[in-house]
Amino acid sequence: MNPISKYKQGGKMSGGAFTLVEVLVATALLIMALALFLGTFVSAKRSAVISDNRMEAIQNARTVLESLLPYTYGATQLNNGWHSTSVSGVSYVVATVTQNPGIVVKNIYLTNRWINPGSGITSTVSLAGSVSSELHP
Repeated sequence: MNPISKYKQGGKMSGGAFTLVEVLVATALLIMALALFLGTFVSAKRSAVISDNRMEAIQNARTVLESLLPYTYGATQLNNGWHSTSVSGVSYVVATVTQNPGIVVKNIYLTNRWINPGSGITSTVSLAGSVSSELHP
């Protein structure tokens, strides 16, 4: 059989097979598409972990803030200044503010700091509350 008879006019093979270059280009495109697809899942997982950590930090801060509710206005836990807590990363500051004559309010500024795993970035959640001398004698 004549080797030239395998080719049609224009230099292409008549057998319908792909050339090595076509297979390599298709493989490279497939690998790039899969890499982008995988990157999307990795990014979504990272976002989910950060979101879970943030929700846990908010819940811890809320728990500490609610634990201060039963104390009276003059309790040592509500003295002016910085206070640490038994919950890791949570601290709060109490500052006295006079709103009207005879009404004194203590503002509570609570902060929770944590380090996001993997990235090592420190994140912060802050909550605030108030205790009045009129409502909490």
